[in-house]
Amino acid sequence: MDLIITFGLLTLVILLEFVVVPAIVLKRVTKFSTLYDYPIYIVNSNEVNAYSLNSVWGKFIVITRGLVNGEDEEHVRAAIMHELGHLKLNHHVKMSLYIISVIIAFTYLLNLNLFVLIPFGLFALFMQRYFQRRFELSADKFALRFTNRRLLEDLITKYDVKETTFLSTHPNIHVRLKNIDQ
Repeated sequence: MDLIITFGLLTLVILLEFVVVPAIVLKRVTKFSTLYDYPIYIVNSNEVNAYSLNSVWGKFIVITRGLVNGEDEEHVRAAIMHELGHLKLNHHVKMSLYIISVIIAFTYLLNLNLFVLIPFGLFALFMQRYFQRRFELSADKFALRFTNRRLLEDLITKYDVKETTFLSTHPNIHVRLKNIDQ
């Protein structure tokens, strides 16, 4: 039974991560450009954002109309370079492998006491956030290889949250600025 649950959860995670979510995104976007063989799409949203996805259709970057309209070309390029870092450094694959390992461990822990599952779940969530924040810092470092430090600092200062919480996926501004100054 554990094997069936594990297989079902793993199938669901893989389908969501690499098929369903990218398919939904690709239906809402328009091709904008290509960078290092990665297509860049633009989505009609006033939100200022950029993100990258890894899918069965390949790796791609999505930027919002709000980012394009709100920033000059160099700042948009800096944001794209950060997202390119996530793709080149395989952050999506690494996070998927982590989540898969958590699911496998979780299904085997189902046979144990509930008092084991709760701490394990909290620990797994804490570690996921830790990895996500590390990935953000390494994507910032990657972007510095292709863009001006000042441009990246401007974007971080302007759009990042000042303080982080336990559930934040990005490090706070101070940590990110210190990271790119090293």
